[in-house]
Order: sequence, then structure tokens, then C-alpha cells
Amino acid sequence: MLPKLSRVPYILTQSNTLEIHVDNTSVVQLIQLSLVPVFLLVAIGQMLNVVTGRLARVIDRARYYEEQRFLGTIVEFNQRQCKELNALRRRMRFANWAINFLTGAAIFVCLTVILLLLNGIVSVPLDSIILFLYMFTMSAIFGGLICFFIEVGIASATLRIPETNYCE
Repeated sequence: MLPKLSRVPYILTQSNTLEIHVDNTSVVQLIQLSLVPVFLLVAIGQMLNVVTGRLARVIDRARYYEEQRFLGTIVEFNQRQCKELNALRRRMRFANWAINFLTGAAIFVCLTVILLLLNGIVSVPLDSIILFLYMFTMSAIFGGLICFFIEVGIASATLRIPETNYCE
């Protein structure tokens, strides 16, 4: 069970100001509980940074081919270039899906933090909703990591380094 703030009725003071008296210990526990998902949010942000960086490289490479075609340097794509363009298209699709999944996970984390705070303030039980949101968050992170894994696999498969020893 998540901690609840102890509720004391609002007190109207002599100066007509409204005061709320809350137990400091439960406020500290509630804030600590709400901070844990924020670290997850930071990790998701770092994953998004990596995936968007990789997507930017894919876009740069695709633009290079477009530019070469526009300038007339490449009249018709050869088999290797077509293969690379198809791989770039697939990489772009999986990188976009990874970004979508990770952004969804970040939104779920934000909703989880909001509901954790609300759960401590209101008397409506939100525990099961918070649990499902956390499960959705983990599922979205899982989906994002799988898409990232596939994108890296496609990139590695298209990169062919000869077996020659360059140091000799």
C-alpha cells in the first residue's frame, strides 16, 4: 500500500488565510516514492538521445544519396547502393518505432509520478492504476529496446569490413 498523507481539515486562521496541516514524515515519504520514477525518466531520456543520434546519421546518409542523385553524380543506383538504401529505410523505421516506444514510456512515467502524488493526497485508491501504468512503462521500454536492438543489427549487417589485416 502506498503511503497516504494524514488529512487534517483545512483551518481558517484569524487573518483569513487557509492553512493545511500535514504530517511532515508522510510528505517526505511521498516525495521519496515519487522521485524513484524520475531516475527512470532520466534513463529513458538518455536512451532517446542515443536513438535520435543514430536516426540523424541514417538521415544524413540518405540525404547524401539524394544529393548525389540530384547532382547527377549517381545516374542509377547500383545493387550495393539499393541494398544500402533499403537498409537505411528499415533502420529509419525501427529507430522511429524505438523513439515512439520510449517517448510513450516517458509519458507513462510522468503519469505515474502524478498519480503517486495524487494517491498520497486524495482518498481514492489509485494503487492498481499506478501498477498498470508502471507495467505499461516497462512494456514500452521493452519495445523501444527491441526496436533499437533490431536497428543496430541491421546497421551491423550492412557494414562489411574485409578480413584483411591492415596493420601488416
